Amino acid sequence: MASLFRWGGRARASSSSPASEPAAGQAAGSATSKVLPKLLQALGTIDAPVLMDLGPVVGANISFLGEELGCRIFVEDLFAVVEEHGRAGTREQLVDVLPAKLTRADASVDGIFCWDLFDYLDRETARVLAARLVAILRPGGVLYAFFGSKPGELQHYNRFRIEDRDRIATQQVPATPTSRLVLVNRDVNRMFDGLVVSESVLLKSNARETLFRKPA
Repeated sequence: MASLFRWGGRARASSSSPASEPAAGQAAGSATSKVLPKLLQALGTIDAPVLMDLGPVVGANISFLGEELGCRIFVEDLFAVVEEHGRAGTREQLVDVLPAKLTRADASVDGIFCWDLFDYLDRETARVLAARLVAILRPGGVLYAFFGSKPGELQHYNRFRIEDRDRIATQQVPATPTSRLVLVNRDVNRMFDGLVVSESVLLKSNARETLFRKPA
């Protein structure tokens, strides 16, 4: 079941964290984001937007987004599901398991945070999950994701923490090793058919930070 966090307005929330930070890992630093401000700007035009975060519950993110947007946030930790099947050696089941975890109605969510989830999936699982996310997103909604561009073995997950409107920190947490899924631009566009790329920036880390929008 998804964790739900709700704010009634855009006034600043309580200073106490509404959720625990993820388990300790290796800090990987922070970086300026050119895409995050565009995401916040788009969501800021929507009254009490509904958001879905596909990463773990990170108290700093819940607080920041609640204060900035006065939103409802559903957290579906699909990274934990990927790791569970990675440890069990049943990654082939993810093509059915991941979409089934997303029980929100079609056209019911204004913003989706994918982070770098697609790097850890096989091509068919990525295609099926992307189609489900496109369906869940409302017209005018936005989807935020990172796509690694360098092949290699992934041995950790990146947990993202929003520090400010244009700054994100990452924390590395050990993962069951898997090969990164590298998608070129045409693959990404085909996979997210029904969305348009609003902003895309290649970072020094060789990841592409991307913002999609669903036409109204």
